[in-house]
Formats: sequence, structure tokens, C-alpha cells
Amino acid sequence: MDNPLFRRVLLGVLAARAIYETAQQTATPQQTDTTPKPPRDRRAFVDDLPPIATQRLFGVSVSELDLTRTVERIIHWAGRRPARVVVTTNLDHVMKLRTNAAFQKAYDEADLVTPDGMPFVWLSKREETPLKGRVTGSDLITPLMTRAAESGRSVFFFGSTLSRLHTVARQLKTAHPTLDIKGVYAPPFGFERDSQLHAELVRMLRTVRPDIILVALGAPKQELWSTKMADSVRHGVFVNIGGGLDFLSGEVKRAPAAFQSAGLEWLWRALTEPLRLGPRYTKILIALPSLLKMHKRDRARYQALLRRKAIAVESERHYRDTRTATREAERDRAFRATLD
Repeated sequence: MDNPLFRRVLLGVLAARAIYETAQQTATPQQTDTTPKPPRDRRAFVDDLPPIATQRLFGVSVSELDLTRTVERIIHWAGRRPARVVVTTNLDHVMKLRTNAAFQKAYDEADLVTPDGMPFVWLSKREETPLKGRVTGSDLITPLMTRAAESGRSVFFFGSTLSRLHTVARQLKTAHPTLDIKGVYAPPFGFERDSQLHAELVRMLRTVRPDIILVALGAPKQELWSTKMADSVRHGVFVNIGGGLDFLSGEVKRAPAAFQSAGLEWLWRALTEPLRLGPRYTKILIALPSLLKMHKRDRARYQALLRRKAIAVESERHYRDTRTATREAERDRAFRATLD
């Protein structure tokens, strides 16, 4: 650990951990191999669970898993290779996907995309395949941490601010004494453009090896960072939760339950932060008709693609069956010829 930047990063993580684990003795982290390795396609790995059913909404393939099954899927992935990325989607993301190719690539490579926004639930009902409900980043945290504590999965918090991370860590450690919190880290502004810091963050995560990393940076920064880190670290589940840790810390108030159930959480946020969020939601409302038209075009293309793939699979199966039957007939004729 002769690199001064790495020492500062790692010592910051360990110091934060000591705040809420004063009674726990930790082993000295071992040096790990940080030699750069080529990225690996995470989708090439075969999972031992059934494929996740999805449907195409607003140009995004959204998971049909409910909150409980989403948590169980993340727990199943945690601690196993390869690394995974979980994204919680909403219309703000859809707007950004239209103009941000890197963001679109991160979405394409995500292992699980959950419906964070109510418009996805409403649209799914119109398509006669209703989703089971929202699975938001904020709603994921508590049940996921509960199951992590029960199953012995370790966690790490990345993003937000240091004070909020400390508050959340203390709250969760009090509620779940067995929860293994590997550390917290609030990155400095512009960290994603610092290649040296990125290398040290990779080294840090390889050292502490958390099973679940909650990433609270905001879109698209968190999704881009998670995808890059998953390819570099190759272990852990990176769960992108937006402002979830801010809400849990109590320093930012989440919309009341009535607003959430009515699908008006966006309105609450626009009213509480009009200068920052007002213009964003105004643009989404104006663009909503065009987003619905885009959805129809995209869904039609997507379903046509699925039909072509199904036809190709069936054609390949028919070809294999025909070839097998032909070879068996030829062997049978050859056998009869030897008898003659």
C-alpha cells in the first residue's frame, strides 16, 4: 500500500466503518492484484435461476419481478461472480436515454431494470400485462439490508454525502447488528473523470470485497460508474438507488405515502425543489405524448424482433431434426445393404 492516494481512500473507508463497528475487530486487508484486465461480457455467464421475465415499456426492457423477488434475486447474485448491475428506471432516465449513447449502453448491459416510475406500471396495464408494482431504489434499501443481514451478505455505500452515509450506516447497524457494512465512501466532485482515483477505487473494492454496493450518485452518473466498476471489479451487485440514502438519512424528506401510491411523488419533489427539479419534470410532461408514440414504435419493432428470433430458433430446430432423420435413414440403408 505504498500509493498515497490509495492509503487515503482506504483509510477513509476504514475510519467510517469504525464509527458504527467500534466493537468489531477487522483483519488487515491483503494486497490484491490490480493488473488491468480486459472487460468481460457479464451476460455471457449462465445463471442457475430462471430468466427474468421482462416487457418493453418506453423503449426499456423492464423486469416483471415484484419487490420481494427483486430482493431475493439480488441476494442470490451477491457474493457470486460475475458482478451485476441493477438499475431502477423512470421517465427522467427515458429522456436521457434518447440523447446519451453511453447511458443507453449501460442500460443495455444492465442485469436487472426495475420500474421505479408509476408511468411504467400504468402503461403495462394498458398493454394487458400489468406489472406487480413499482420497485424503487428507495423501497429496495430496507428489505435488501434486512435480507443481507439474515444471509450474511456484506454491503458498501457509495455516493451521497459522508454525513448522510454515516447516519444511514448507524441506523442500519442499530436495526441489524449482524449486518456486515464493509465501508462507506462519498466521492469528490468530478471523481468520475479522475483515472487515478478510479484505479484506486477499483483497488479498494477488490480489497474490501463487498457483496452489495448501494450506489447513490444520480442518473446517469451512477449507472455509468456502476457498469464501469462491475467490468473492472468483477464481483458484487451494484444497485443504483438514486436519492434513496438521502431519504433514509432523514436529511431529505421523501414524499408522503399518499403521493407515492397516487404516482405523484414527482410532483412532491418538484414542489419541494422547484429550482432544481421543476424544469426537469416540466420537460417530461411536455414530452409525454412523444414518449408514448416512441413506446408504440419501439414495442412493435421489439415484438417483431422476438418473432424473427423465434422463427430462426424453430428453423434451426427443424433443420437439426431433418438432418438427424436423414443420417439415421442413410445408416439404416447402409445396414440393410450389408445384409443383402
